[in-house]
Amino acid sequence: MYGTVELPVAQVQNWVGGALTADAAQQVLSQGGVPNTVLTKSGKDFAFRMEHVWVEALIQYQPGRGARHVPGVSTPDTWVPLDASYKQHTFQQGMDLQTAVPLDAQALLDAAQQGAQSNAQEGWVRNLNTTALQSQLNAYQHQLKTYIDSQNGGKSTVGEVLGIRNASIDPLPYLAGTLPYAIKARTQQFSEVPDSLRTQFRYQIYADQRSAAWGDSPLLSWQTPTASLAGKKVTIAWVAASSADQAAIEALIPTSPPGQDLDPSQLPKGLPGSIRLKPEIRLDGSTIATGPAMGAGSEPVGAGAFTRYGSQGQDWDKTQDQLIAGQQTALGVSIQGISLAQMEALKTRMEATQQKLQQAQAAPQDQRATILAGMTGENLTGDLLTATIWGYFASLQSHGAIASSQAQTFDLPALGYGLFHAQVKPNKLYGMVTTGISFQGLNMDIGHLRHIRWVKDDNPGSAINNKPELTQNGKPAAQNRWIAYNKMRGQYASAMEHAVPEQHWVDKSQCRYLDENGQTQNSAKEDCTQGISAVKAISIAQDQGQKIYTINHSNRDTALPKLALGGETGAEIRNAIEAGKEVTFHESQISAHGWRGYGYTITDPETGAGAYIIEGKGNGGWLDLGASALQAVSCRIPADHMAA
Repeated sequence: MYGTVELPVAQVQNWVGGALTADAAQQVLSQGGVPNTVLTKSGKDFAFRMEHVWVEALIQYQPGRGARHVPGVSTPDTWVPLDASYKQHTFQQGMDLQTAVPLDAQALLDAAQQGAQSNAQEGWVRNLNTTALQSQLNAYQHQLKTYIDSQNGGKSTVGEVLGIRNASIDPLPYLAGTLPYAIKARTQQFSEVPDSLRTQFRYQIYADQRSAAWGDSPLLSWQTPTASLAGKKVTIAWVAASSADQAAIEALIPTSPPGQDLDPSQLPKGLPGSIRLKPEIRLDGSTIATGPAMGAGSEPVGAGAFTRYGSQGQDWDKTQDQLIAGQQTALGVSIQGISLAQMEALKTRMEATQQKLQQAQAAPQDQRATILAGMTGENLTGDLLTATIWGYFASLQSHGAIASSQAQTFDLPALGYGLFHAQVKPNKLYGMVTTGISFQGLNMDIGHLRHIRWVKDDNPGSAINNKPELTQNGKPAAQNRWIAYNKMRGQYASAMEHAVPEQHWVDKSQCRYLDENGQTQNSAKEDCTQGISAVKAISIAQDQGQKIYTINHSNRDTALPKLALGGETGAEIRNAIEAGKEVTFHESQISAHGWRGYGYTITDPETGAGAYIIEGKGNGGWLDLGASALQAVSCRIPADHMAA
C-alpha cells in the first residue's frame, strides 16, 4: 500500500533518530526523498503528514488475531496492515567529550601559525608549523584518553562513549490489526513495487567525453533496481574480443620449466595496442552487460547514476568516470552503507581462494591445473579490488558514527559508488595510443559519494547554537555547524583514498614506516610504499615549503592573477572559483611515491560538500605498486588460468 499517513511530531523526531526539532526531522526526511509537510496549530508544530509505504496481508485473523494462521492451511478472512519500518527508540547518551575535555581551537591555530607566512589578499599560506600542531593534537588525544579511562572504572564500552540507540519492540503474541499512525489516504496498491517507485542504478560506457555529456549512443548500458545490488560484487572486466585476441594474450604469458615455479619478473608488463578488448560488467562474477571491441589503451568514459530520492525514476544523479581498455576495476556500490554480512561473505570467499592457492602451491606441478580448475581473475583480482573499495565505504561509516555522535548530527550513508582500478597507463605519442598499455599501480576514484546529514538541534536559541562565532558570516548557526562537519568529513574521505589502499595492499611487516606515535618500525627494511590523495598531496607540498592557496569569491580578484596553473587543471580551478566555489591547491607540481601532479579541493561554501581531486587520477587516490603486486598474486597459477 502507498499513501499518506499522519504522525505526531515527537514520534517522527524519535523515528528518524532523535531529532530535537521538527525542522531537523524534516531535513532528514526531505534529504531522503520522503515527501512530507509539518502541520501547525496555534503557531505550534503538532504533526507530520508524509507519503509512506506499508504492507497488508490476507490472513486468518479470527479467532486469535492472527496467532493461529498457518500458511496454506488456514482460511484467510482479513486483510491486516503491517509496518516493520516504523519504530520508536530509547536513547542512552554518550559522553559529552566536548564539554568534559574542550578543544582549545585558538591554541591549535597559534601552534600552526608559529613561523608561518601568509597573504590574505593573494589567498596563500606557507610553512605552517605542522610539528607544533601535531604536538597539540597529540596532547589533546592524551587528555581524551585519560578522561575516558577515568570513567566507569576504566572499562567504558563503545556504546557508553558514543551513545546507544535501541528500538522499542513490543513482543505481542498476536497481530495488532491496526497501524501505529493515522492513514489519511490510500493512493496505490500493488503486489510488487513498480519500477517508478524503485530507486535505480545505471552504468553506461561511452566512446568519449562528448558522447557521455550528451548521452548519445552508449557503447554499453546496464540498469537495475538498487535493492538488487545490496551486498553484491560488481566488476568491470576487459576480455579478449575474439579468439585471435585471446591467443595473442596467451602467447605473452611465459611457461615455466618442468618442476619449477614461474618467475614473476617474466610476466608481461602490459598489452600491445593491436589486441582488441571488450568491456564486461559482471555481477557476482556473472556477465550481465557486454560492450564492443576496442584497442588496448582506448579511453572510453563511464557514466554512473542513481535516480534521485523521490524523483520516481525521472531524474538521475550522474557522475562520469575515466576508463581505460585493459584496466580491471571493482565498481563498489554502497546502498545506504556496507553491511557486516557482505564483508563477512567476501572474507569467507577470499579465505577459500587462499586455501586453494596454498593447496596448489604445495601440490606437484602436474596436479595444480586440476586443483585450480574454475578459478579466474574474478576469484583473485575481482575480490581483492572489491575488498578495498568496500573497505573504503566501511571506513567512512565507522568514522561517521564516531564523528556524528560528538558533533550531534545525523550522518547516514545514502547512495554512492566508486571505482578501484588495477591501473594501466596508455602508451601515447602526440596524444595517440601507440604501443598499448603498461600495468602500473592502483587507483581509487570515488566520484559519487552521498550522505544524509543535518544537525540534530537547529533551534537558534539552544545552547549548542547560541555562540557568536557560529553566526559571524551571516548564516544560521545550524548551517555553519553542518558546513564545518561536511568539510571535516570530506577531508577524512579524501585521506582514506590513500590510506585504505595502503592498508589492503602494503604488508607493513616487510617495510619501514612510522607508527601512530611517530616511531620508526622495521628500520632495517626499505620504506613502505605510500599512496597519494588530494589532502596528502597538499600536505606534501606544504612540507616542501610551497604556498598553499585558498581562493574564493572574496579574494578572487587579487588571487586569480597569481594563479600559474594551466591546462585542464587550471581551467577547472578557474571555472570553479568563478562559479562561487572555494578552491584549495598548491603552487607547484609535486613528485612523490611514484606520482607527479597537483592535488586540489573544490568546496561549496554554502554546504561544505566538495570534490577532492588528484590531477589525472580522478576523484581519489593513487598507490604505485607497479605490475608486481598483481603479478605476485598470479605467479603460481598455470598459464591458462592466468589468461582467463
